[in-house]
Amino acid sequence: MLLVGCSSPPKLSLVVATTTASYPSVTTSVTTTLASNTTQVEVNRDQLVKQQFEELLQWQDKCYQKPSICRVEEFTIIGTKYHQALAEQISLFAKNNINSRLGNGKREVKIELISLDDASLVAHVDACIYDTVIMYMDGFIFNDYVTSAHTKWTLQWDNERWRWIDYQILHREYNTNICQYLP
Repeated sequence: MLLVGCSSPPKLSLVVATTTASYPSVTTSVTTTLASNTTQVEVNRDQLVKQQFEELLQWQDKCYQKPSICRVEEFTIIGTKYHQALAEQISLFAKNNINSRLGNGKREVKIELISLDDASLVAHVDACIYDTVIMYMDGFIFNDYVTSAHTKWTLQWDNERWRWIDYQILHREYNTNICQYLP
């Protein structure tokens, strides 16, 4: 969920920033540290995009729960229109005490397609989203719409990870789940 209310979200154009960061090869070694254990796992680029896209969604959920401590620059590229629009929205939510609450609704995301453009270091994630998350303002219900949408997320490789640079709602319906029949 990016914007709430009846109006359509602004069309944010793709802005590709120049980067000199190395791009992961066909397989990338990822190191994760859990407590005192370190594990090395081989991950291909599609898996890396999927894994980091899911991390971005979790981050976004936490931002909507506590917008006053959300750091948009952690998962977007500063200077893109998407970064600016999301930062403004999160700031507005923090200023007006608008937030979601853990356990009050859910957001299910089904990835339909991941495509990579090696030349521009850009990944596109087509996903279907079913969203029943309730947004509150000063403790009262602000938005309890049930929506589902086909979406396109654009990510760019930056600083050794995938970051959001654009988001589009391709088709949205209210009070139904258009994602329920997807595998």
